[in-house]
Amino acid sequence: MAGPVTAYPRVFSPVEIGGITLRNRVFVSAHTTNFGVDFLPTDRHVAYHAERARGGVGLIVTEPLRVHGTSLGRAGGLSADPAALPGLARIVEAVRAEGAAVFTQITHAGRHSENVFRRAAAWGPAARPWATSGAVPHVMSRRDMAEVRDAYADAARLARSAGFQGVEVHFGHGHLPHQFLSPAANDRTDAYGGSEENRLRFPLEVLDAVLDAVGGDLAVGVRMSADEFVEGGQDLAAGRRLAHLLDTTRPLAFLNVSVASYTVPSIGHHVADMSEGHTPYLAQTLAVAAECASTPVLAACRFVDLDDAERGLAGGLAAVAMTRAHIADPHLLAKAAAGRERDIRPCVSCNFCIGEIAGHRPMTCMVNPAVGNEERWPQTPEPAALPKRVLVLGGGPAGLETAKVAAERGHEVSLRESDAELGGQLRLGRRGAGRGHLDRLRDHQQHRLAALGVTVRTGVPATPEDVFADPPDVVVVATGATRHARDVPGWGLALTAKDVLRGRPWVGRTVVVLDGDGGWTASSVAETAARGGAAVHVVARAGTPLWGVSEYSRMTAVQRLRGLGVQLWTSADVRFADGTATVTSSLVSTTTAFAVTDVVVLDPPHAEDGLVAPLLDAGVPVHVIGDAVAPRSLLEAMAEGHALGRAL
Repeated sequence: MAGPVTAYPRVFSPVEIGGITLRNRVFVSAHTTNFGVDFLPTDRHVAYHAERARGGVGLIVTEPLRVHGTSLGRAGGLSADPAALPGLARIVEAVRAEGAAVFTQITHAGRHSENVFRRAAAWGPAARPWATSGAVPHVMSRRDMAEVRDAYADAARLARSAGFQGVEVHFGHGHLPHQFLSPAANDRTDAYGGSEENRLRFPLEVLDAVLDAVGGDLAVGVRMSADEFVEGGQDLAAGRRLAHLLDTTRPLAFLNVSVASYTVPSIGHHVADMSEGHTPYLAQTLAVAAECASTPVLAACRFVDLDDAERGLAGGLAAVAMTRAHIADPHLLAKAAAGRERDIRPCVSCNFCIGEIAGHRPMTCMVNPAVGNEERWPQTPEPAALPKRVLVLGGGPAGLETAKVAAERGHEVSLRESDAELGGQLRLGRRGAGRGHLDRLRDHQQHRLAALGVTVRTGVPATPEDVFADPPDVVVVATGATRHARDVPGWGLALTAKDVLRGRPWVGRTVVVLDGDGGWTASSVAETAARGGAAVHVVARAGTPLWGVSEYSRMTAVQRLRGLGVQLWTSADVRFADGTATVTSSLVSTTTAFAVTDVVVLDPPHAEDGLVAPLLDAGVPVHVIGDAVAPRSLLEAMAEGHALGRAL
């Protein structure tokens, strides 16, 4: 059987980028973490990046430095202020000490700078907001452009002073240079708008200023979007022309290609979730790469595993980003090189990471709760000072994570699950359309429990008497939560999510989904029924359907549902009588009636905590985690399970 290095010969081969030899052809692309304080780097940044370098990645591109005060938004981001120099230098030192190369990205967010925190106007090429709800930006004058251009050069010099080996200028994802490039964002009538040559003028001035400032010292590259997926915007043909121009006229060390723009709904494809499959935009990236005769082309967008990476490299890419994969497991490459691929924590592209960032919170990871906690939580948990007998009741994500981490620390762990299979939320969730990759996490947890010798019994409902008969040192109640069927006035007994996701015929049916919790369940139920041939209406009595889904994924989920003909009713009331649903929208004061065959109720689940009181009353040491405390998302279930496993 081929070993990891021979199975992935391109992944594990070195490559030269801008005169710098990378030990392999995988990199971590620039991504905001919100670990900053007052726009400055912190110890959290240092520990986070050092862990990924320690795990074997070839190159880390640190998160963007905002080059100008008009681009500062959330204080958790990073500024190219000279005060950032000591912290940036510490990041560089930590990463290089672990054998990885380190670049940084410099950018200006332009019209989508979140300046509500500073009560200052955003700047842009034209008076066009990035979304219907976005603020109208200040239209940049030539003096403004010169000021920002010089700020890019200053930021590049700061990067050089900090010890970075390269700098990436962001031309994509709807940032300021991209706004000038895109006819959908730039309606200027002067020398910086109109023709493609004019729209290129400011971005090229920025790039030339950076090359003049540090081109002889640092590897200078550009990140760009192959296609911004915006009507009337920069399409793939324009992306190919840009790549050809840069390749033939500028001495670039690399071109880093992905897709999309910071507009609605394009932004949802920028960080593609599990519903979009593996490497969904590889074809666009390779089309751009074909335009580059001399510039190495890097690529990003959902290279989930090493098979994805090898395929992209075989297509002609110089290196591929496995960014979310390294958030999920920073030691991905080291484990693979050691023949331990099955031990890799899999990224399932759930987008909780980017969702936390969009919510102005520090980044975390559903699969790897140690993200952001690297200073106090090493990737391999420390051995327990006093090994205990631990009984985990419940085999959902929280219980599985506690059992895994506790066993890794040397505790003697047994787990009981009342259902015939392990998985809980994961098992049900993966049945929904586009959610099958949740299986990857369940399979990983099951593999680790088996490898660690955890005793697992399924199909065995736990009782207090069972615990009393052979009392462990600690009991963990992770029995989850349940959605109960209920009667709907005028209709009768409604279906639950489980009824839908377990499979049934949908052709010719008309389904009303009452979204009472705003999470992924409504999307999964609606998409499953719609793909099965049903006409589907999702009704949210308060707010917008799917309000609890992370922002980036919500955009693409809504796009998919609308593409399937699903009707989404916002702030609406629905009444049933004689097989007819009457929906009244409070937003537009309209009433619509239609015949219905099925009603699905998605009320918030109820915690299954019946074991807690008897165990506590008997004096048994009990910890309650996950949905057994209160029904929430997979993020909280995994976080609580992981933290408890480290604390026992």
